[in-house]
Parts: sequence; C-alpha cells; structure tokens
Amino acid sequence: MTGRAEGPGPRAWTPDTLDEQDWVVPWPPGGPDGTADPVGSVSRVAHALRHGPGLALVRGLELDGLGDPECAELCRRFAARLGTVVPLPAGPAADDLLTAETAPAVEFSAADRARQREGDARTLDPHTDRSYGPESPWLLGLLCIRPARTGGESLLVSARAVHDRLAEQDPSALHHLYQDFHFGRGPDFDRVSPVFRQRRHGLHVQYNRYWIERGQQEAGRPFPPGRQAALDTLHGVLTDPGTVLRVPLRRGDLLFLDNTAVLHGRTGFVDHAGPGERRCLARVWADRPADR
Repeated sequence: MTGRAEGPGPRAWTPDTLDEQDWVVPWPPGGPDGTADPVGSVSRVAHALRHGPGLALVRGLELDGLGDPECAELCRRFAARLGTVVPLPAGPAADDLLTAETAPAVEFSAADRARQREGDARTLDPHTDRSYGPESPWLLGLLCIRPARTGGESLLVSARAVHDRLAEQDPSALHHLYQDFHFGRGPDFDRVSPVFRQRRHGLHVQYNRYWIERGQQEAGRPFPPGRQAALDTLHGVLTDPGTVLRVPLRRGDLLFLDNTAVLHGRTGFVDHAGPGERRCLARVWADRPADR
C-alpha cells in the first residue's frame, strides 16, 4: 500500500494541528485515584485514545504520601479502566519503574548501567513498545513520579501523519515499510512484522530502529535493496521538529498512548543528585478490550 491511510483509528495530527483540549484532561484536586470517574474524566481519556489523536494526558494526580511501588500500582489501576493490563514477569525484568539505569536510550551492560547516575544525555528516538509476547501492547501508560532536573521531555509522533506524509513524498519508501522486518526473538517465537499494516482497528505501526537492526543481524538476513534507505527516510520524518510534539511531564502527570498509533521517545536529561530525587516514571501496558 502506498496511498494515504484510511479507515478507523486515531486521526493524523502534527503539533500545529493538535488542540490541547482534545488530549489534556485535568484531574480534579483531591479527586479519586482512577477507580472512579469524576465528571467523565476517564471517559474523556478513552475517547481521545480511540477517536481522537490517540493520546491523552491526565494532569494533576495526587501522589503525596505514595512510594514508588504504590505509584506504579496507581498507574496500573487507572489503565485497568481502559484495557486489560499486561502483567509483568517476576524478577529483574519487571521494569515497571523507569529510571536512567533501567531505561537508557541504548542498551548497556550491567556494569555500564550501574554508572547511569547523572542522567542520560542521549535522545531516545520515537518508537513503539514491544511487550513480552508476540503482539505489541495496545496501550502504554507513563506516570511521572519525579521529573529530571533538566530535560527528559516526552517526544510524541502521529503514525498516521507520518504514513500520509510518506505516501505523498516517498511512496517507494512506504512500500518497503509494509514488508516484514525482524524485531528480534521472543522466548519461543520470532518477532517478524511490517512497520506499517492495515488492521481491523485501522493503521497499525510497530517500529524500533535498534531492535530492527539487531533482529536482522540475529536472523542472519541483510536488508533487501531499498529497505535500509526506507528506514533512513522514516527516521528523518520521525525526527522532524514539525512532526514531533514535545511534552514536559510534571509530577502527577499520567500520559496514555495508543502504542499502535502514536510513537514515543524522550530527550536527553540531567538528573538530580540524590537517589530519592532522580527521574522516575511508572510504566504500564494494556491490551485492547475484547469488545473493541
């Protein structure tokens, strides 16, 4: 397919066309923790995810008196109102609390990761998350427990807007992005998927440049002609300032994304000095409700 995306799903947007009232949902002061729905706030989030831009920012959740694990549980309870929460595995892979050590922009050895104390100067380019199963999670939730001292802004990109721009400017590259790429092995399966595909719920994106390049190497399959150039073209659009929405998250902000329709990244950041002050986000994944 090389034409514009059609069908249901979140609409295309750029920072210039996005209206804040369509995706920012203020949480009432002293309001409940997501298990209730004051003045339809949770319903507004669900509508933005499915029929709006595919993202919603709940602003102002009360976190005072909560430890980091309790904040992560709050994040999971809120996500459970929107979809079916994907359980994290037990042990060290249970990375629901994201810090400079647990979620660097590039993969580090254990020794290098232990030295990630002052932040992460690298930008994490826009990508989608993959879970521990063969299918990507539908919903990604990120609750800001503590922001960085400077930097660490979220970078958000509409997959449909990128798709349609490629359809107009470089349909050959778009054609390549509808072909299969290797995203690395799972526990007992290979992750093989196109970057773009049309599904029942609309346009579906799955993209992480690091895992694609690593997956192709692990599979022993070099990129076919034109495939590398298509990824380079996609990278250029994903990092174009006119495409990327920059969102500085505050403490108590809970960002939800349709992970199949909106790509996310972050800018580099400098962290606070104290271990209890460093940047920390709670992460949750959820699958689409069965009736959607």
